[in-house]
Amino acid sequence: MERGVKEVLLEYSWKCLSALMRVLWVLLNNFYCIPVHTLLIVLASPLTLVSKPLFYRFEETLFTWILSMVSCWCYSVGFQIAESGDSLDDFLNNKLLFMPNHQSTADVPFLMTIFAPRIGFSGRIMWLMDKIFKYTNFGVVSWLHGDFFIQAGKENREQSLSNLRTHLQDVFVERGRDCLVLFPEGGFLRNRKEVSKSFAKKRDLPDLEYCTIPRTGALDVIIKAIGPSGHVKQPITKVVDVTIAYPEEGKPLDLVSIFTGWTPPTTTHVHYRVFDVKDIPTESEALFTWMVKLYEEKNRMLAEFYSSGVYPHTMFDPKANPPTVLEHNPRRYLFLHVFFLSATTVASLSFIRLYSLFF
Repeated sequence: MERGVKEVLLEYSWKCLSALMRVLWVLLNNFYCIPVHTLLIVLASPLTLVSKPLFYRFEETLFTWILSMVSCWCYSVGFQIAESGDSLDDFLNNKLLFMPNHQSTADVPFLMTIFAPRIGFSGRIMWLMDKIFKYTNFGVVSWLHGDFFIQAGKENREQSLSNLRTHLQDVFVERGRDCLVLFPEGGFLRNRKEVSKSFAKKRDLPDLEYCTIPRTGALDVIIKAIGPSGHVKQPITKVVDVTIAYPEEGKPLDLVSIFTGWTPPTTTHVHYRVFDVKDIPTESEALFTWMVKLYEEKNRMLAEFYSSGVYPHTMFDPKANPPTVLEHNPRRYLFLHVFFLSATTVASLSFIRLYSLFF
């Protein structure tokens, strides 16, 4: 018995040490990636005077590399993603609106992990996110990339939507972005679940357990501004509904799981359903009805998955692709770590040299 206790304590101590080492590694990774990323963007900014498209392509390449660093965090801890449904790769030549359900802080890193291996596409994505994200360590990268930060609260709703309409023209269209990521639920499942249920009861809407009634204000603006009727040269043509299904019901992975590696390796299912924008209602109330039906179907898929343990990828399409684990390229991760570490070293030595010359 005594030996068993010692073994348990030793195993727990080693796990704590491993978690601490991973947190320090992630923090260090941020330290030698984000400042260099920011510096390179600043140094390249004069390119806008010569060729804005060239500068945008340069920034997109660096943004893809940063996404790969985040992807590496998930890969190194053993978190796998199994994609099913429509093939996302078949639609990468289209302008896409990407709409995932929103359960936890792991959603964004997992989406970055999905995008990062798709070279040439992942940098041309614009994200819509809560304004508080702007003040995180990754906020400066998103700001330089031209992502849109939403001001939460009913009192800011109309102004935010107006700002979004302008931002879509000034950034998405101007910079030639190919994909827009929108979380229609507007917040994490745990935070909005009770409010959603109350709203559904008042409006006689479906009682959703694994997702919430979607908000369609931003979607309405997007469809009207850069959809087929938005009078832009290259409108959004496809809507990709994304269902993220974490392994355990009611316990989605989160940033703590990714940073510490405390949770054992798992596989998260991500299911795609692609719709033509021309088949989606443009009138606000009809669009809301369409979205509610879509989320009711999403809820049915999640309910079946958590009751059976098998993702029902053919529930709405008998020909849907079965779950396939997303592949990673460890050599690419190694190259990028070496690049950012080398660039950080060169930049640091240069600053030290300049400091010694002038002071």
